[in-house]
Amino acid sequence: MAAAEVINAEVRQITSRGEWLRWRRGLVTASRIGALFDCHPYLSREQLAAELRGGNSGDSPAMRAGRILEPGVLVAMREDHPDWAIAAATTFHVDQKLRLGATPDAWFWTTPLIADAADGIVQVKTVAPEVWEEWHGKPPLAYTLQTLVEMMLTDVQRGILAVMVRSRSYPLHEFEVLRHPASEARILAAVAEWWRAWDAGEIAAPADAAELDAMLDDGSSVDLSADNEIRGLLERREASKEIAKATEKQLAEIDAAIKAKIGAARTAWLPGWLLSWPTVHAKEYTVAARDYRRLTVKRTEEG
Repeated sequence: MAAAEVINAEVRQITSRGEWLRWRRGLVTASRIGALFDCHPYLSREQLAAELRGGNSGDSPAMRAGRILEPGVLVAMREDHPDWAIAAATTFHVDQKLRLGATPDAWFWTTPLIADAADGIVQVKTVAPEVWEEWHGKPPLAYTLQTLVEMMLTDVQRGILAVMVRSRSYPLHEFEVLRHPASEARILAAVAEWWRAWDAGEIAAPADAAELDAMLDDGSSVDLSADNEIRGLLERREASKEIAKATEKQLAEIDAAIKAKIGAARTAWLPGWLLSWPTVHAKEYTVAARDYRRLTVKRTEEG
C-alpha cells in the first residue's frame, strides 16, 4: 500500500525547543528512522529504545555545529537558486496512529512567489571534510530515509537533502529525493514492526537496509575513486579554467582600452586594421523550455 494512503499527519507549530522535545517522546521520528535499519551513523536500535524510555539523547559538537550552520545552508541555497523561495520550517508533523513524526528544516518553492503549498522540503546536514570524503559523493541511507519520511508526513513530492561541508569554502551539495511508494511501504512496515515488538517488551530485529538501499538507488551517483584517469582530467580542467579566466580578464581590459580609443566613432582605421564598434539592436526572442545536463565540478580537498 502506498504511503500516501495511510499517512494522516497532524501539523503542530513549534514555539519552543522544550515543547518540541516533549512531542518527540514516544515516537519514531524521521531523524531516527535509520536506526530501524541499522544504518544510522550515530544511533543504534538499543540507543533508540533508551531514548524512547525517557533517556537523554544528549548533544554533540557536530549537532551543535549543525544547528548553528543551518541558516547558513539556506543562505547558500538561496544564492544557488535565486529564482526560488526558501523559508525555514517551524512545524512538527506527527501521525499518532503510526507513532511517526518529522521536523523538516525548510520549505522551497520553485518560483519566488510563496503559495499555500510548497513544492518540497529541505533537510539540512553539515559534515566535516573527512566525513564527506568517506561518503564518496553519496549521502548515507539514513539521511535519504529521513528526507523521505519528512516528505511522507508533509505530503510533498520533492525533497532536497542539502549537505554543507565544513571546510574553509563551505561547499554545498544538493541531493534530490523523490517519492518512492515501494520504499515508503517498507519504511512503514519497519515502523509498524518496531512498535509491535516494543509493545511486547522487545526490540525489533533490524529491517533490511541493503534491499531498501538498492530500491532507492537510481544510478544517479557513481564512485570514480578507483578511476586512475579522472583525477588527472580534473586537475587539467582546473588549470585550464584558471588560464581561461586570466585570458578573459586580459581580453576585457584590452577591449576596454580599444573602445576608449574609438570613442564616439562607429569605425576606426589604421594600416593593417579596420575597427568597428557600432550600436547593434537585438530583437526580443523567447527561449523554449528544455531539459539539459550541466556539468559542475567542485574541489572538496583544500590545502
